[in-house]
Amino acid sequence: MYLHSMCNTILHNMLNISEQTLSHMMLHIEAEKSVGHIPQPLFLIGSFGSGKTTLLIELARRLRENGWGESVQLLDGKEFFSSNDIIKAIEGTDYDGTRPLKGNGDRRRIVIIDDLDFFFNRSPFDDQYLLRNYLYQPEAPMLIAAVPKISEALADYKAPFFEGVRTIYIPAITQDSLSETLNLPEEKAKRLSALLAYQPPVIRSVKIACDIIDRSDWPDNDLKELATLSAPIYRARFESFPAYSQKILISLSKSASPLNLSQLRELISAPAGSLSPYLQQLVQDNTIRKTDPEKRGTPYEITDKLFKLWLSNGSEQK
Repeated sequence: MYLHSMCNTILHNMLNISEQTLSHMMLHIEAEKSVGHIPQPLFLIGSFGSGKTTLLIELARRLRENGWGESVQLLDGKEFFSSNDIIKAIEGTDYDGTRPLKGNGDRRRIVIIDDLDFFFNRSPFDDQYLLRNYLYQPEAPMLIAAVPKISEALADYKAPFFEGVRTIYIPAITQDSLSETLNLPEEKAKRLSALLAYQPPVIRSVKIACDIIDRSDWPDNDLKELATLSAPIYRARFESFPAYSQKILISLSKSASPLNLSQLRELISAPAGSLSPYLQQLVQDNTIRKTDPEKRGTPYEITDKLFKLWLSNGSEQK
């Protein structure tokens, strides 16, 4: 019961933060609602599990209830591979490239796109400029989009959306913020801290940790339970890698410290030059990282601590 109450307290506080975020977004929309000037796109940034989708759905609901009606579109970024995909989803499949139509009277249309990072990952900058040129017109709809982080699509000075956009961040959960909110017994506080060390700092992680602690009085089983919950995702991810990549990951997971190329080659019994392409690919997709990217010959480690834990427990064999 205590942990159930604890989760409710956390959820209440996060709802307050969500209300503040929604208020900031509504104020931005209010300032940009009139047709006649170029609207400023708004990007909502928060880690996986931070509540971006819930916020966007609630934003769309409130806008529709406050007079926007059909002028609000809520779209899924996972469906888009090019700027034309997005533009046609907004304007209709028969859109011929002319200037966008106005919304209801002088009120601007609002286009809300969740997971726009999928589009950014699939579309080169040249193509993204088509979307920017479409949006940066006085009669264009205003874009509100959610992404998990500031990627090169927003940070590279050559990127179409490098400037001229507004960003709002969903704050991460920290140990300090939890300590201020909760008054946990020392043992439960240690268990919560240990579980959160293996997860991203978002509300979903706290809920998962609460459930694990609430189900058992055995702290020694906490991390095993956490790894078990993620097993289907991690197993599918592991099985998607080539054999040499799997061997690299297993070797790194079973080592107490990071390993360099020579150490990995010795453990795997791989010929010279055979591991480098696999290491480069694993670094590129952020599965592993160098402990010091600026130095040659530095060791590698698995980026996701929970993935490493799952691998080290031999779960890849199950």
